[in-house]
Amino acid sequence: MHRWTIARPQHVALVLALTCAVLAAGVASSPAIVPPSDCGRMTVKAKRYTIKADQLRCVTARSHASRYLSKHRKPSGYRCRDYGTETKLKFRCARGVKVFFAIRR
Repeated sequence: MHRWTIARPQHVALVLALTCAVLAAGVASSPAIVPPSDCGRMTVKAKRYTIKADQLRCVTARSHASRYLSKHRKPSGYRCRDYGTETKLKFRCARGVKVFFAIRR
């Protein structure tokens, strides 16, 4: 015959405390979702672009974007993708979470 036991209040409190701690740790570790920074407008070869950056300083993003737009040279360690004429997005370069891109104006 199987014997059922009633959980002690201390056990219930411990299980609830551990569950709350795990849930709170999961919420605290997730980063806030923010849009990319607007790094301003830039003109390269008589075409205007808006440069945007995520997890990257605007000074660095503008420098990399200028070089990529004028000479088509990507920064070291970045993977870049060009987009066609069906979209205003000219290119997007990423290295992990660091991203910068240009939008045709």
